[in-house]
Amino acid sequence: MTSIKSPWGGKFDQFAASIRESGIIAAPYITRQPVEKLVRALGRRRKTIRLSVLTSLHPDHLIDGSLDAEALSRLCNDVPGTSVRHLLYLHAKAYVADEHTAIVTSSNLTNGGMWRNHELGVAVTDANGVKEIAYDLYEYGSLGVPVSGPELAELHALARQVHPRDSNTADARLSNTNQERRHTFDAINEKLIGLRTGGDEFVSNPGGSLTAQFTEAVLYVLRRHGPMPTSELSPLVRRLKPELCDDEVDRVIGGRTFGKRWKHDIRNAQQQLKREGKIVLEGRKWRVVRGA
Repeated sequence: MTSIKSPWGGKFDQFAASIRESGIIAAPYITRQPVEKLVRALGRRRKTIRLSVLTSLHPDHLIDGSLDAEALSRLCNDVPGTSVRHLLYLHAKAYVADEHTAIVTSSNLTNGGMWRNHELGVAVTDANGVKEIAYDLYEYGSLGVPVSGPELAELHALARQVHPRDSNTADARLSNTNQERRHTFDAINEKLIGLRTGGDEFVSNPGGSLTAQFTEAVLYVLRRHGPMPTSELSPLVRRLKPELCDDEVDRVIGGRTFGKRWKHDIRNAQQQLKREGKIVLEGRKWRVVRGA
């Protein structure tokens, strides 16, 4: 394990050039120039490399430009084996090349992170350590929402709708801009919620249906926190999937209300996992079956 200090743009170039078959990029902020450097470093190999990108497509990130969805859309075109996932509360910054190198750092994939900011990270070259970091990132990815290249381009177009209108006063321009920002924020958020049933190859169990997303979240919580009853499990799943757990949506059958819909969806996921032999109920606590 070695320390990586700022500026580390040169080290990133070396990292990118070392990718032979697969790579993982995890960062909440990603901008155009570092993405272009990545593509150049991959060279001709970019046509065959599998690249998994995990980021946070928060509306504020897209509107402010700290996350460039257009750059990610172009990355999907330039590196056809790229899959992008949106994980709302992602804060990790980590980069993995095959099974030989993993970099865990404070740096986002931005010009500031590469060259300007005072960042610090470590490079791990121990094979077991690299595999463990990659596994953790894929596990995070299993909680995310897959987003295609065209969908990223659409999100970019939505984000660019915010701009000051012509007006006689600065207050009026600010008011118009704030209104536009609120409208754009809501439009992006609605689009992201609509993507929640997508699927790609980032995880070993693709499909991305509502039940699939809840089953992934249930497994993640039980693996991380150990056996627990549904009453403790449900709030932890809700933290991971806030966009799927709306308290304003009830389960209604025959005109009668049967509690919050998201709680019913979690119970469905538990039963699905039980039928698949991945979790069992012992007493009042659910636990993961060994090897599942």
